[in-house]
Amino acid sequence: MSDIAHNKEYHVRDLATRSVTLYPNSAQLVRDLRNLQLKPGANEITIFGLTPTIDESTIKVDGAGSAIITDIAIELVPNRESFQDVYPDSDDEMSDADVPPEEDGEDEEESEEKEPSALDKVRARIRQLRDEERSAKEVVESAANRLKILDAHGASLESKEGVNIADSIETYRAERERIFQDHVAGVTRGQDNMKRLSIALKQETRLVKRQKREAADVTRAAKKARKERDRQAQKDAREKAKLQKEKARIRAERERFWPKLCYSVRVSLEVMAFTPSSSRRTSVSSETAQAWTPAPDRSDEGKDIKCDLSLSYVTSSAFWAPSYDLQLFTTNNTGILCYDARITNKTSETWSNCKVVLSTSQATFAGLENAIPILKPWNIKLAPKEGNTNGTDILSSREERQQRSEWWRAQQTKAQPQKPRSDLFGVDHNNAGNSAANLADYQQSLMVLNQDSKHRRMMYPAQGQGQAQHQAQIQAQVQAQQMQQMQAQQMQVQQMQQMQQMPQIQRPAHVERMLLGGSRRQEPIQEPMGSEASEEDENLDFQESTVEETGFTTTYDLPGTKTLPPRPTASKQRVARINFSNIAFSHTIIAKYKPVAYLKARIRNSSRLTLLRAEAGLTLDGTFMGRTHLPRCSAGDVFSLGLGIDPAIKVNYPKVDVRRTTTGLFSKENSSVYSRSITVFNSRASAGKPVSLLVLDQVPVSEDERLKVDILAPKGLVVDGSGVSTGQPARESKQDVDWGQATATLKGRQGQVEWQVKLNAGKAVKLGLEYVVALPTGDSAMECS
Repeated sequence: MSDIAHNKEYHVRDLATRSVTLYPNSAQLVRDLRNLQLKPGANEITIFGLTPTIDESTIKVDGAGSAIITDIAIELVPNRESFQDVYPDSDDEMSDADVPPEEDGEDEEESEEKEPSALDKVRARIRQLRDEERSAKEVVESAANRLKILDAHGASLESKEGVNIADSIETYRAERERIFQDHVAGVTRGQDNMKRLSIALKQETRLVKRQKREAADVTRAAKKARKERDRQAQKDAREKAKLQKEKARIRAERERFWPKLCYSVRVSLEVMAFTPSSSRRTSVSSETAQAWTPAPDRSDEGKDIKCDLSLSYVTSSAFWAPSYDLQLFTTNNTGILCYDARITNKTSETWSNCKVVLSTSQATFAGLENAIPILKPWNIKLAPKEGNTNGTDILSSREERQQRSEWWRAQQTKAQPQKPRSDLFGVDHNNAGNSAANLADYQQSLMVLNQDSKHRRMMYPAQGQGQAQHQAQIQAQVQAQQMQQMQAQQMQVQQMQQMQQMPQIQRPAHVERMLLGGSRRQEPIQEPMGSEASEEDENLDFQESTVEETGFTTTYDLPGTKTLPPRPTASKQRVARINFSNIAFSHTIIAKYKPVAYLKARIRNSSRLTLLRAEAGLTLDGTFMGRTHLPRCSAGDVFSLGLGIDPAIKVNYPKVDVRRTTTGLFSKENSSVYSRSITVFNSRASAGKPVSLLVLDQVPVSEDERLKVDILAPKGLVVDGSGVSTGQPARESKQDVDWGQATATLKGRQGQVEWQVKLNAGKAVKLGLEYVVALPTGDSAMECS
């Protein structure tokens, strides 16, 4: 068997995600690496790219197959991948649609070679007719000139001798006749040509007008086409800008979850060439195998052996929170509650096609680190007489103050993040963060953070014999711890600088847990304040989750498989849909403070689900009222929900009427009778149902036996006694005769008067309260401070 280890590396995205269990403050992941090919001998499997928000102590590796897990090493190393390689920038690539089309001049050349138009033909005909016109004029002018020559020749015959007059006259006549015929032919030809030219000119005028109209149409069409091209170009520019903006948003979101550091898990496995049948088929990281040397089987040498590995870990950057959408209907006293889960994944991993389970365990338990305290004796003694304690030293014990202080510090420690996200995520735009100085600075800050975290968890010393001595001991111990921290930090920085010069193979794991700081600091990720998911269509149905209760924990298995990519906002998944019936709607009126009626709903959780405290969108009778908080409610319990002011209930609370007298019920006393009235009007339609009203008012309570307060109306009121029927129609007409019923009671000795009213729709009732205050003559009453 060779001593050389066979190495294989896998990115975490290459591992299938079996399940994701989401808690209110964390998430547990289980990933599988199946059919892993192993060589006989030593094998090293490295899984890198895990999100830096993992709790290192929760990483666990399980396996199944003919191999033994001999070692597991966990390191926090710089991200070996490049952001540009994983997400190549395609902004410079332009599609053919983005390139503006070039104008082609061949169309113009082709247009020049086209056949002449009708106007060109007419103009050519006009040119021909004008040529013929000039030719006809030439014939006429030639005939005229020839006639002149002939006449001149005839005149010259008189001076000549021996001229035959008859022959000359005959010749003159023949020539003149031929000239005349030529002249007539030329004139006739010119007249015919003139007619044809006139027709051609009219055709030219008509064709020119038509050409102008066509040119105007072409110009308008070209202008319209140019506007359309400009509009399309602007639209394309807007689309391109929108696309660039979307690309920038996606890139910024990817950079937001791009890890600078990643956890790497190196699993060492030992594979024997021959495994006896009694060997275990399953190996986990916590188990150790006994050393044994089997007889090697030469036939199995060189063959690959398959096994399966399972990687599980917990991260604090993924969680879930409940979200509700509550619809209430006052017409039939029913309601519908849509129970949704807002799932948040702020890690660097995408969990594809995995089973998602929601658990409420961390919503019930505070943590394993909270041990049950021991109630120690609380001893007291008399203080020295010269001391001025006023009894304040025994308001709380010293142990109580110490425990409360530790509890508060523990809560503050939980709320503080261990590492800033800006140091774990983002893209480095320069290489300055890779220097040894920056690495040393981060290591020093990390050690300070760890030391502070340990310091917060340390217990204070036992109680002393006095408060001053106890505080002095605490202060001395804190100073000593600070000195130890500074010395430890200096020693660890020196060790780190020495280890940086070691070869990469010899470095311990904690040396690699350093961050690659960048020049640009990202803003911290804000928690979503509200629901960003859109409202579901009521016409659509949702497949509900499977609910399982185990002890104090409730789990919800979401149907099917889900893909959870890292997002800055939460995604919404439907958990259940709960129908409520027999909802009790009631009104409370405290007209003394505000003359309005507050609507309240009392709902019984008839489902088997426990409703956790969370925000809820409230819709009342089809009208969205806003967002409220649902209290925690177990299955079968009842919770009340305030619905605001009901404008349909009108309340009138006039000023008090005071009647003063010095005689009557009490002698030698001044007495005043105070009369108040509360008018309540149910303005709903007369066909509506009666409403239940709780009306509260009060009378003053005397703390002096000489000051007496007695209730005159409603008559018969006794402290914590039975109710007294009261109330009268608010309007004098008969329309309020059947207004309903009201019962008045006096609760306790605090002077609170309550009316339980059942008021019919469209009716009004008047509730009266009258009391007398009697005090000795010359005295006056005032309110106690």
